[in-house]
Amino acid sequence: MKTEKWAIVTLSQDGVALAKRLAEHLDDRECHIYTKEKYANETTKIITTDISTFMGSISGAYQIICCIMATGIVVRAIAPHLKHKSSDPGILVMDTKGAFVISLLSGHLGGANDAARLVAKRLSAQAVITTGTDVKGTMAVDVLAQKIKCAIDDFTAAKDVTALILNGDPIALVNRENCDLDAVILPKNIETVADLTELTKYLGVIITTLDTKKAELPIPSVKLVPRKLVLGVGCRRDTPGERIIATIQETLASLNLNVKGIKSLATIGLKAEEAGIIEACAFFAAKKVIIPNEMVQMVQSRFEGSDFVFKTTGLYAVSEPCGFVASGFGKCLREKQKLGGITLSVWLDEN
Repeated sequence: MKTEKWAIVTLSQDGVALAKRLAEHLDDRECHIYTKEKYANETTKIITTDISTFMGSISGAYQIICCIMATGIVVRAIAPHLKHKSSDPGILVMDTKGAFVISLLSGHLGGANDAARLVAKRLSAQAVITTGTDVKGTMAVDVLAQKIKCAIDDFTAAKDVTALILNGDPIALVNRENCDLDAVILPKNIETVADLTELTKYLGVIITTLDTKKAELPIPSVKLVPRKLVLGVGCRRDTPGERIIATIQETLASLNLNVKGIKSLATIGLKAEEAGIIEACAFFAAKKVIIPNEMVQMVQSRFEGSDFVFKTTGLYAVSEPCGFVASGFGKCLREKQKLGGITLSVWLDEN
């Protein structure tokens, strides 16, 4: 598991002193302190642009950005760089005395609420959290999705159902994919039901499903998509990423599977730096998994082999052995397809 990366940004001498103290209390995180040149020292990095340009330059590099400065400055600095709650970093704001730590942005998916609580605990500060579900002690749809390792199919629908949860309205949870709910304490107004025929007393519904069918329901609903799909991928050298992406989209559409359920793309070491595969991983927010040749050799006899592939890679098969191993020897949903220089197989990770 990668160490969480924090940027601590400040524009004053008092802020640098607090930033240093905070970094010392976050020794289990990777922390970088940024400030103006006149306040910099051996423990800091220098901000060489205006604050808004700088915030844009680091927004994709850190999970949490803690700003020790006035809230208004932070709001104006980050506003031009915000994209979506699913990808924006968690933003915290602290006063230079360290009395308060505000969860300003991406409280749930970006982790700012938990980060604010962590800072408050370690610096004996007061966490300021304003998201409705946290204040009321209940759970938003995006938090539930995060806890059970699902993607949200439609954020507008998630917002509508979260509003119902916050209001205390009865919500049905249809756990079609048998996601692990054991570690989740559901709010009292969310009740698990067996299927969609039991919705008469509910005002909203949450469905965990890998399919792409749009459920026509009389009440607001949101689909949470378990990230269980593993794709075994092989390709000719320099295959464009857009072709790999389109092939994946078409293949999953033919299976009625949601692309948001993609967990990883698996291939061999020879293809580890293949630009098209890297681009596809980024597009689907999927992990790139490299299967060692030794592992492929152990299982490749299960699948159709190719002398041409052996001459090129030293292995008789790529897509299916890689998908099989990366899915934890899971269920095959689509055997190897040869699609214009791309080989693709689809697997269900049942771990």
